[in-house]
Amino acid sequence: MSARPWRVPGWPRRLRHQLLALLVVSTVLAMALLYRVSASRLDEVAVDTSRRWAESIVAGASAAAASALEAGDAADTEALLRSFAGMPGVERLELVDARGVQLLSLRQSREGLVVRETPSAAPARGVPAPAARMGFVGADAVQVWAPAGPGGRLGSFGLTYSLGAERARLGALSYEAVLAIALVSLLTIVITYGFIQRALAPLQRLVRFSAEIGRNAGARIELGGGSREFRELADALNGTSGRLREQMEAIVHAESRNEAILQAVPDVILGLDAAGRVRVVNPGVSSVFGLQAEEALGRPVSDLLPGLSCGEAEQRTLAGLYMRSSATHVARFEIEASRRGGTPFPAEVSLSRTETDDGLRYAAVVRDMTEQRMTFSMLKLYSRALECTNNGVIICDMSLPGFPIFYANPAFSRITGYASDETIGRGCGFLQGEDREQPQLAELAQAIRQGRSTQVVLRNYRKDGALFFNELTVSPVPNAEGAPQHYVGVLNDVTERERARMAIAERSARLNAVFDLSPDGFVVFDGADGGQLVYCNPAFLVMSGWDAASAEAGIGVDEFDRRFLRQCDPATPYAPVSLALAADERSEGPDMLQLLRPERRVLARMARRAGDGHHETILFFRDVTRETEVDRMKSEFLSTAAHELRTPMVSVFGFTELLLRRPVSEERRRDMLETIHRQASLLINMVNELLDLARIEARQGKDLKREPCRLDSLITQAVGPLLIAGGAHDLQIDVAHPDCVLDVDPEKTNRALTNVLSNAVKYSPEGGAILVTTQSGELRGEPAVGVRVTDHGIGMAPEQLARIFERFYRADPSGSIPGTGLGMSLVKEIVELQGGRVDLSSTPGRGTTVTLWLPLSRAGGTPGRHADAAGAMQ
Repeated sequence: MSARPWRVPGWPRRLRHQLLALLVVSTVLAMALLYRVSASRLDEVAVDTSRRWAESIVAGASAAAASALEAGDAADTEALLRSFAGMPGVERLELVDARGVQLLSLRQSREGLVVRETPSAAPARGVPAPAARMGFVGADAVQVWAPAGPGGRLGSFGLTYSLGAERARLGALSYEAVLAIALVSLLTIVITYGFIQRALAPLQRLVRFSAEIGRNAGARIELGGGSREFRELADALNGTSGRLREQMEAIVHAESRNEAILQAVPDVILGLDAAGRVRVVNPGVSSVFGLQAEEALGRPVSDLLPGLSCGEAEQRTLAGLYMRSSATHVARFEIEASRRGGTPFPAEVSLSRTETDDGLRYAAVVRDMTEQRMTFSMLKLYSRALECTNNGVIICDMSLPGFPIFYANPAFSRITGYASDETIGRGCGFLQGEDREQPQLAELAQAIRQGRSTQVVLRNYRKDGALFFNELTVSPVPNAEGAPQHYVGVLNDVTERERARMAIAERSARLNAVFDLSPDGFVVFDGADGGQLVYCNPAFLVMSGWDAASAEAGIGVDEFDRRFLRQCDPATPYAPVSLALAADERSEGPDMLQLLRPERRVLARMARRAGDGHHETILFFRDVTRETEVDRMKSEFLSTAAHELRTPMVSVFGFTELLLRRPVSEERRRDMLETIHRQASLLINMVNELLDLARIEARQGKDLKREPCRLDSLITQAVGPLLIAGGAHDLQIDVAHPDCVLDVDPEKTNRALTNVLSNAVKYSPEGGAILVTTQSGELRGEPAVGVRVTDHGIGMAPEQLARIFERFYRADPSGSIPGTGLGMSLVKEIVELQGGRVDLSSTPGRGTTVTLWLPLSRAGGTPGRHADAAGAMQ
């Protein structure tokens, strides 16, 4: 209990009034003390002033009357003394002799007159000692003495001076001073009160603000003026207001949080009194017991928890744990609770007992165990399922070094041959043994580092060392922080599947190799609506001229038909794929497609739909351009050959029939026989050349008899028959590389050179120059030499030049120049079979240039320049 504050009766309660009263009392006391001190001081001043004034007067009188007194002139002495005795404040002036006998006494009356007192009337006075020249005469006068004559030989003058006048004068001055001080004090009090009132105004605001803080926490006050202490007090109050607001907000937040927690807690919280009745309940009672909070209040707890009476609650809590920190007894047990309508359900109860100011109280937390029991049952079911599954299941602890296995189901033992006690505690990689070079292990390690799931197929080994393929699926089990705490691995023995997959992959690789190397084209469309292109082999891309990117863009059958339609010859109809499928079902032959782009080709196409349930469409393309061209050439050749053979045969037959049936003259007969001989020679040459062509084509160069031959020898053999003295043509030879060695068949090469030279001679006018030269060059990156024959004959147009190697084609269709039209075909076949090439250039009316490029022998040297070879050969 705090003591009551002591109060002075009548003392003001407000601070400014208290300060004013204190100021007034202090001023009055100060003035009283000042008056007392000043009065005493003024009396001393009056005495001292009067003494000095009396001493001055008596000294003056002594000095003035000394000569008269020395002369014994009593009248003059009295007259002089009267002037001094009449001065203000002087009461009496007397003269005594050296013996102290009064000689003269002058007194100033009330009216200011100087009256002489007779000596008889004046009392006798002794002359004071030097130390006592001043003394008081009563309380209102002071007496001073001065010697008369040198050393007081003539006596002494005594002067009695009144203190009243001086005291009156000083009293008046003192009154005026006190009045002035009183006025100044009053003014000071007024000014000080105004200052106090103004100075305390911020304090009044602070008082009102401090009262407002309780109603408006967080409010602030700003003082425009005032003392430093008031500003510090304002800052302190502002800080207190802010902290109060924060505390109130924290309290409100805590209350809201606690309320939200109580609202969100799925368990039921019951507050029970000593009689076991429900006094406090949270909203969880609605979801657990099916009761509203208002319905549960006031009920006995045994309505909600049958079997838990008040006595049972006390017995259970007293037998439970004692919490020393909170001085409560706590018991936890399971009980059968009852919902609305009497439906029982399992519940776990945490019951605490505590003593409060209001008596004994119980707090009960009731948790519905229905879901937990079901979860426990499901966990047992899952555990049983893991035990019964055919897939191996292991669980690894990621928090321990090496990630050891701490669970393995029986299927794992059946698959691997390792018992559970042989598996627990081992690392996950023991099934790989020494076979650690598997790319899938890197993927598995990366997935574990990243904390994600993955599936890989690994080569594992059983306990007996047998290889098996393990399809391992791993998934992380995170902890509360989200980091993987465990990894679950599921093993699936896919050995048979992997063997089948490898067999299929091997077969697919063989088929892919066949398709990639096949000269025929294959295109596959899937079985979706409209069909999408899913595969085409390289041969098809070459045939169609399509690039792989456009072919793999998943185009449909309709777009496929449109593309081919744009590439085909408009003169020949294009059958869509759907018609090709129908033709296949009717067992008709393949479709023939005439392509113009990217180059002229003839493709045979067949279509078939797969019968394996996928309904894929397979297109087969074969490039039959060569076969078609061969057929065309064969037909054309047979027609031309028949025509070419028939012409000389008609001559032979006709002239022979004339010789047999008609007599002719000898001259005529000889002319006819020469014609028959000439036509028969032509037939023999034509047949020989045809046989040579057929043999060369059939043998494909296998009958060539290659041997090293010098270039100059080959040219000499071919040119020799044409070097006839007096010939009609000017044959010029410039062999720049005579020492070059060629690996060729000399007979066949000579035949080719002879045919070229023969054509140059036949198609050149008489006297025309024929130039034979050699050139150095390359064939497919290898050194080669070219034999160039240039004539100045009739020449050929470009369209003629394009057909020069066709059989039976002749640049002069008039027939005036002899020949079979097979010579250049033979030249091309012979040169190309020996790895060479034939180049032609021609201008109508200016002649033709034919260059036969032949590879050098690997044993021979690089062509070198040699001077005039023509002269050497001649």
